[in-house]
Amino acid sequence: MRGAPGVGKSTFLKENNLEQYSLCADDIRLLVQSPALNIDGNWIISQKNDKRVWQLLFTILEDRMNRGEFTIIDATNSKTVEMNRYKELAEKYRYRKYLIDFTDVSIDIVKKRNKNRKKYKVVPEEVIDNMYARFKTQKIPSGFIVIKPEEFKETIKNIYSIRDFSKYNKIHHIGDIHGCFTVLNEYLKDGLKDNELYIFIGDYLDRGIENADVIKLLLEIYTKENVILLTGNHETYLYNYAHDLPGVSKEFEINTRPQLIKANYNKKDIRQLYRKFAQFAYYKYYDKIVLVTHGGLSCIPDNFVFISTDQLIKGVGSYKDMEKVNESFLENTDENVYQIHGHRNDSSSPIQINKRCFNLCGGAEFGGNLRIVILSKDGFKCVEIPNTIYKPVENKINNIDNITIEKLICLLRDNKHIQEKKFGSISSFNFTRDAFYDKVWNDITTKARGLFINTNTNKIVARSYEKFFNINEVERNKLKNLQNSLSYPLKAYVKYNGFLGIVGYDEEIDDLLITSKTSLTGSYSDNFKRIFDIKINNKNSIKNYLKNNNLSFVFEVIDPVNDPHIIEYDLEDIILLDVIDREMNYKKLSYEELIQVGNMFNLNIKELAFTFQNWNEFYNWYNTIKEDINYKYNNNYIEGFVLEDNNKFMFKMKLAYYNNWKLMRNVKDSVVKHGAIRYTGALTTEEQNMFYGWLKELSKEELKQDIISLRKKFLNKYVK
Repeated sequence: MRGAPGVGKSTFLKENNLEQYSLCADDIRLLVQSPALNIDGNWIISQKNDKRVWQLLFTILEDRMNRGEFTIIDATNSKTVEMNRYKELAEKYRYRKYLIDFTDVSIDIVKKRNKNRKKYKVVPEEVIDNMYARFKTQKIPSGFIVIKPEEFKETIKNIYSIRDFSKYNKIHHIGDIHGCFTVLNEYLKDGLKDNELYIFIGDYLDRGIENADVIKLLLEIYTKENVILLTGNHETYLYNYAHDLPGVSKEFEINTRPQLIKANYNKKDIRQLYRKFAQFAYYKYYDKIVLVTHGGLSCIPDNFVFISTDQLIKGVGSYKDMEKVNESFLENTDENVYQIHGHRNDSSSPIQINKRCFNLCGGAEFGGNLRIVILSKDGFKCVEIPNTIYKPVENKINNIDNITIEKLICLLRDNKHIQEKKFGSISSFNFTRDAFYDKVWNDITTKARGLFINTNTNKIVARSYEKFFNINEVERNKLKNLQNSLSYPLKAYVKYNGFLGIVGYDEEIDDLLITSKTSLTGSYSDNFKRIFDIKINNKNSIKNYLKNNNLSFVFEVIDPVNDPHIIEYDLEDIILLDVIDREMNYKKLSYEELIQVGNMFNLNIKELAFTFQNWNEFYNWYNTIKEDINYKYNNNYIEGFVLEDNNKFMFKMKLAYYNNWKLMRNVKDSVVKHGAIRYTGALTTEEQNMFYGWLKELSKEELKQDIISLRKKFLNKYVK
């Protein structure tokens, strides 16, 4: 906007319902400093903080432009240099620039209006005189489309008008490519036909292994009249690469960038390609109206100007809200209105989400399908082409070849993230706290978890699991990767809330080795041995079985008296979780074999809770229970589930009830140590805040109780 104080800019914004889109310099001045008295005894908006004010305005402006949000600058903008700053940002973020010109309002009218403003907004008349002098002498920079206030509504209405594509015989909507050229080329093998339209919905790069070939194709076709290239979220990295800017993903840095560099593309050509990328396509085809975006919207907005680029690309809501967004689109639009998008598809939904919405995210980069929707006079047709050229998701983190135990011991000892404890000729190896907190996971650190080696005989005498992770804890456990890597059936076992106990065999002493995860001695091992002696009356048979078959037993040890955790148990117990080979390469018995072992030695074994035959079954179950703090399995609170697919890949999920009370245990420990917690923002529910307040009222002696005892007292007192 351009005009003197009092010309009517604020009134214009209010009358056109545009205040929520505007950045007002005067408003920021008042945020920085309240109205001040001048030497005449009048209240004024101080100009002394203007350097700070404009820094704030441009910081906020750039944040908005980075998200692609429609923005109005409510300021006088009388100087050419001021408006040139907007030009620089508009070039960087690919904006159209309009200037609403109020300068033809006569100076006499402005001075009259100025006198009627709120006292602190009145400016001296010489300020208005100076402004009008600048309006005459300082030009509006090139690149701005200048309009009058009365032209605004019609101008904004026509920026994004619906297009008519009925002249085309067919319209091809091509889904997320992600560097998968071969499958794309298979679809386009006959070339692009002039009487057909091709709309690509974005995400051309990353994850696939043919990124350079995809870019080559785009460079060949992007100038064609019958090609529309939409922007996906991964194109941000391409932009930054082409402009030598920081800010690319790890995937782009490690895999995509080297492919582009090797292909020796001119960055200027890539910049020109990027300038052709559109945010969306909105068109009619005979009686049908179609919206095409990368991420998906929940309705057709009254004016696309007011939808941010960020929402057009990433979609409305979060990644997991895709199906709900499409349901809303169905409810919020007429029967002849359709939506096509890609980007997100955690639940492996089909191409046609509902009767008027299509999802073209088919996971081609993971060996899924390239998805295409074709629109012709006959209606919509869905096409899926399997991609066979891709980099498989690697589930196993451990890639050690069949090295000797002697070499393994050397690798373990040379790794600063692994701790060795010696018990005579036996050493235990476990990853350190630093490895855990810094997430230093590799083929060695994940193996060092309850691993016991007799360094005299160079034999593994006992071993537990290799480290496995929670859903979303590491990259390969992200839902998007699990979706494309799991093999079925997928089984979910009850996760017990105790500590690990391991029973192995040492030929040097010809006896069982009964230990905790880290130590042959200490309270954990002692309590495990005590419970083991109580529960097991056939130790010699177990010894012979483990000796002859070179195996270890891994137990969950539940000791509610000496070692209470989060979940309450009535009785102490040991539960056989798995039977694992005492070899360097991890291998264990199947669940069916585990049942046989349990029956053989009269042992309680872990419980199989659920079996899932495909991703949709698992994903729907996961979404139903993951945040339900009241969820119970068989009427009992549990820690969570350990999941294992058909290839023995394991991961885990911890339930909301367990996570909540684990947090409260940390709160309790902090109150014991410091009298309070440092970050109260971690307490997000009424119950958490009440529990914290209740803890602070307790004596030091009362606070010594375990979290289970404190929880019971708190709930009995406050929860009816």
